[in-house]
Amino acid sequence: MKVRIHREVRSPLPDRTVRRIAESVLAGETRGRKNSPEGELSIVLTDNAFIRGLNARFLGKNRPTDVIAFLFGEEGGAWGEVYVSVERIGEQAVEYRVPPEQELARCVIHGVLHLQGYDDGTKREREEMRRKEDKYLTQSGLGA
Repeated sequence: MKVRIHREVRSPLPDRTVRRIAESVLAGETRGRKNSPEGELSIVLTDNAFIRGLNARFLGKNRPTDVIAFLFGEEGGAWGEVYVSVERIGEQAVEYRVPPEQELARCVIHGVLHLQGYDDGTKREREEMRRKEDKYLTQSGLGA
């Protein structure tokens, strides 16, 4: 799986780190599977205005959010996209009292987990995703 980073705004992490984090989640979640996804994963680092438009258009919520993931599943082509609002990440980092680098990494991990079929609609699902996020954050050196 090829991971491409598209930077529309400044980010607290270099592209190579964001790419390495996404690749780590993909490798960890597809290990042992017969049919691992193929193609390209795009991670777009953007701002509140852009992600607000996506959230309104595709999810019916007219407000900015931290991360939105789209799964395409086109063999050999675009497999999925993860959009992360770096602006929102900065706000959340202050709110949660964590470094912005850690919050960005968590949101990238969260988006890639969504593409792997994980959901966070229930308390149990949120807890499972949080455990996985913590695992991959620790692996990345940006520990939980």
